[in-house]
Amino acid sequence: MARRQVALQHTSLPATSEPDGTFRASVADELASTVEHLLTTRYAAERLAEEVPATRLVQTVTSESLLAELAAARQAQGHQSVSRGAEPEPTQRSGSSIGKLFALGCIAVVVLVVACKSPLRDYVPSPLRDQVDSALARLNVR
Repeated sequence: MARRQVALQHTSLPATSEPDGTFRASVADELASTVEHLLTTRYAAERLAEEVPATRLVQTVTSESLLAELAAARQAQGHQSVSRGAEPEPTQRSGSSIGKLFALGCIAVVVLVVACKSPLRDYVPSPLRDQVDSALARLNVR
């Protein structure tokens, strides 16, 4: 404890406009609250460790135990599982093939226009490049 008091006396404390006694009292209050917090958390952790049972039940899960639990759950639900099984679940389609083809075509056109307006213009075949240039000229796009 003496080392801590000496360490507190030798540390450089920020200059404040408060009187020296008030500053020391606030430092002491802060130190007391920190110690109280540490002790509270330590004892709370110890109490939680005591509440946890020392022996834990280890259960091996096998396919048979899972099937038995599934059968018990189905019996507990009663006739609900029968009615759900009779109705086929609707399949969700992500879209028609025509919609997918249209989207792919739009993406191809955009990529072609960007390629014709970029330094990669020389790599685009001239008939395609001429078609893109004439279409962009009709739309007044530079």
